[in-house]
Amino acid sequence: MSRYSRSHISLQVIVFVVVGLLLMALLVACGSSSSEPTQAPASETVSPTAAPAQDGATLLETRCSVCHSASRVTQTTKTADGWAQTVDRMIGKGAQLSDAEKAVLVEYLAANYGP
Repeated sequence: MSRYSRSHISLQVIVFVVVGLLLMALLVACGSSSSEPTQAPASETVSPTAAPAQDGATLLETRCSVCHSASRVTQTTKTADGWAQTVDRMIGKGAQLSDAEKAVLVEYLAANYGP
């Protein structure tokens, strides 16, 4: 006689499948790592020529915190050039900022989180 009964093995398979499905759902819900930049819905798209309607702190909170916490930014120290490179990289990943908003944000970051 085998060590495990057929019903015991079937229960293990069911539990394994359910756990796997839950993990997959969690990855999808958390936006699993993807090399493609995320796109904001059309209603949130920013015109590249629009004047900045917000100050740097507001831009940090409303645009940067879409993908990560503001503390991830505020715990970092960079020069203005370093912040500009970081903001450019985030724009490449889908951050929605006009050129004028980028300038305001970089100025704010360099003044408040610079060396």
